Amino acid sequence: MTELEKRLLATEGGIAPEALRLCVLSRQRVDTGRWWRRSPLWVCATESHLILLAVSRRKYIEQVPLADCRDSRYNAESGELILAPVETLLFSRIRMSPRDALAVLRAIGNR
Repeated sequence: MTELEKRLLATEGGIAPEALRLCVLSRQRVDTGRWWRRSPLWVCATESHLILLAVSRRKYIEQVPLADCRDSRYNAESGELILAPVETLLFSRIRMSPRDALAVLRAIGNR
């Protein structure tokens, strides 16, 4: 995680990087105001929340309680982690490797 991403996590999210249980770089790219490419989406977990963030010229950060993600699953055909039943997230389908998705599902508490 870059210093800019850590600063966004601390200022907007109110979370110190040391408080994270899990921090995974997904394969999903997000439009954050770069001209020629998109920024990577980070999936982080604390004891109580799941955090999605990306930063460049614009900032993207969202938090949801882990309890709201209990029905999440990994779709092996599409290579996406599906965060369910959360409907408030801008990105509820996130491309990532099976190993990273398993780590996120374990952090959520989904076995």
